[in-house]
Amino acid sequence: MKVVVLDSLFDSLDVEERAAAEHGATLERWDGTRESLADADVVAHIRTRIGADLIAAMPRCSVIARFGTGLDTVDLDAAEAAGISVVGVRDYCVPELTTHTLALAFALARRLADMSGELDLGWQEIAAERPIRRYANAAVIGIGSAGRRVATALAALGYEVTAVTRHAQAEVERAGWRLAALDDALPFADLIFLHAALDDSTRGMIDAKRLELVKPGAILVNTARLGLIDEDAVAAALDTGRLGGLALDAMLDPTSPLRRFAGDPRVIVTPHVAWFSEDSAAALRAAAIGDALDRARERREVRTT
Repeated sequence: MKVVVLDSLFDSLDVEERAAAEHGATLERWDGTRESLADADVVAHIRTRIGADLIAAMPRCSVIARFGTGLDTVDLDAAEAAGISVVGVRDYCVPELTTHTLALAFALARRLADMSGELDLGWQEIAAERPIRRYANAAVIGIGSAGRRVATALAALGYEVTAVTRHAQAEVERAGWRLAALDDALPFADLIFLHAALDDSTRGMIDAKRLELVKPGAILVNTARLGLIDEDAVAAALDTGRLGGLALDAMLDPTSPLRRFAGDPRVIVTPHVAWFSEDSAAALRAAAIGDALDRARERREVRTT
């Protein structure tokens, strides 16, 4: 079988080539032509938008793999119509994502950014400038692999955890967390963690109306998808003080209203790196190719039996 990699975050495809070879397949980097896709059994990508037109150039392809979890880069309806499975890689970076998420939240809660380097100030001067609150209640929105681990860590540290989930109610009850709808969770949370998947029902879920429900001074942490928040509404909530802090792991558009908070100690934005370590990157690259080839082989066997 043949794998074509449309794009990659890495200059070398050595990890991907080894994974393909272990599965008895060849792998090559896409040259940008439709012709080179004609004999691909598996197509892998990270950023390239794969629409119906590109899918039509893949008559042999049975699996489209993404180097990541989200599948919003692919026209899923067109892929289904063409009989192509679309797969991502799950759980490859849960330790990294959990650590990054909690680090962002605690850095804001403890005001590390604006205290760093203030070697001659005492707690009186710090508190006079901006008080440090006690944060005791956390809302975790989305109880997948990452949300579950974040909620577990917070509970272990003594936080009262409220979980918002459509699919894991039984798990929430077993863990002893409070289960609530989003609108009921927001007024009580000191720390709000977004771990929901991005789809039509969650896009812009943290909007102006919901921010009116938020406990004044709460910290919002989004290491999932930027599209879960209304950026204009969040910027306005920071201006009014409704939000006491914001942490994002995302690449902001040049026109984003949140860019004007650069340097504001209430806001930390990291450039979509919460997933990354050398270990998680290697795991992602190998699993994307290996799992896709396994799926392609299974589908081929089904068609021939």
